[in-house]
Amino acid sequence: MPVTVAIFTTLASLLNIYALVIFARIILTYFRPNPGNPLVRLLTALVDPVLAPLRRVLPSFGGLDFSPVLAIVLVYELASICDQLAVGVTTNPVAVVVSVVLSVVSAILLIVLLLVFVRVIISFLHADPWHPLVFTTRALTDRFVAPFRRVDSRLVGAGEGPAVAALVVLLLVFVLVTQLLFPLIQQGANTL
Repeated sequence: MPVTVAIFTTLASLLNIYALVIFARIILTYFRPNPGNPLVRLLTALVDPVLAPLRRVLPSFGGLDFSPVLAIVLVYELASICDQLAVGVTTNPVAVVVSVVLSVVSAILLIVLLLVFVRVIISFLHADPWHPLVFTTRALTDRFVAPFRRVDSRLVGAGEGPAVAALVVLLLVFVLVTQLLFPLIQQGANTL
């Protein structure tokens, strides 16, 4: 195996591991661990220097910080480029940038869609509105449900008629954008 192939393959593997480290850091924030814990300090030292500049580039939406999503997409894209270079395939820089943008937008749409779905499920279960999970889910999704406030809740049989309407619209947008629009954009970028 030539040295360059070994270097690119190793770099791709390290980048894939780093994406998992970013994911671990994200999951860890939901448990509010002791900041003095050595594992927490290590994850913070490894991930936060990458997330800080991305937070300035990608604003939060509805109280959600999507900079980790951008970081993971960028790391996976870099790993993919390293894998391609290892086998001698050159990449189109425009197609790479378009792929990153489309992946980030798809991930953001999917996260919002899943959060609204969780809100609808919670409403059908009649969960305690002051439970931290219920309260947080409602707070995170209120901005996305607000445009549908005029939907009559009696139409869907639950107190969350606007959330159901938002879920349906978000699902349609997600399918149309990711299955029809994005492939056309990516195909156009690949031909440049």
